[in-house]
Amino acid sequence: MFDTTHFISVRDDVHLAYCDSGGSPPHVLLMLHGLFDHKGTWRTLVEHLPHIRCIAPDLVGHGQSGRPALANLAPAQRYAPSMQADYIEAFIEAMELDSIVLCGSSLGGGIALRLWLEHPGIRRRTRAIALMAAAGYRQPLPGHVRQMGGWLGSLLKYPAVHYLIRQTGLLDRATRRAVERCFYDASAVPDALVSEAIEALKVPETFYAYQLAARNVIPPDIDVLSERLAEIDVPTLIVWGRDDRVVSPLAALRFAEDIPDSQVHFFARCGHAPYIEHARETAQLLHPFFQRHTDGSSCANT
Repeated sequence: MFDTTHFISVRDDVHLAYCDSGGSPPHVLLMLHGLFDHKGTWRTLVEHLPHIRCIAPDLVGHGQSGRPALANLAPAQRYAPSMQADYIEAFIEAMELDSIVLCGSSLGGGIALRLWLEHPGIRRRTRAIALMAAAGYRQPLPGHVRQMGGWLGSLLKYPAVHYLIRQTGLLDRATRRAVERCFYDASAVPDALVSEAIEALKVPETFYAYQLAARNVIPPDIDVLSERLAEIDVPTLIVWGRDDRVVSPLAALRFAEDIPDSQVHFFARCGHAPYIEHARETAQLLHPFFQRHTDGSSCANT
């Protein structure tokens, strides 16, 4: 069942938590969530994909995955997209996943693109890519991300400050507002998505991981990677909400122009989480896309 959490140790004995919808088909939809999010963000979409094996890990420092200090890495590399891609590659290898459709939302979309562009071993296993409001171009950061990467994140690392704002309810309300900002219709926010995000904040070292992730979310090589998108030679599905306030819908058009074999779909009255606000319609796009590109064709071997 997808709601059951599993754990697996990968590089440096860091454990990654993941959900697996089960079954033993050879092809897998690997779902990568965004910044400050967790694997539960995919739950609604997975309910509409009963015939596809869906696997969703928590990124390092998120959800129920480990929060290592990463003292062996330079500060600019800790919890950066390149580091997350390294751990996801180790996860894929540990899980022995050989035929994958990479599906990423927001930061997870950027990580999916980096996996294909920078990790030849993953490229050979990848049949197709699905981008859900993906982060792949340089852009201004939302206010709450800037604050978490700066003064707010520094304050929240102190247990006394964390305790105080929890007792006043400020942290819970701020978390709900941050989640609601990703939606066109705040009433569409699943209660479990918010409660699980709040629970993750109780795990020790969460704010250490979040501050570094926010500080390093735009990698120094982002412009170089953007210029390489034309190298992607697997089919790519691009899904976006027309009312996205986190990553501009114009980025969808840019992806469609830069990635040769791509198709783009917009949803009206939809924010940064089309796979939740329009879960059924997203599944209706994703299911035939997945089947078409995992049915008898071989992975790209470039």
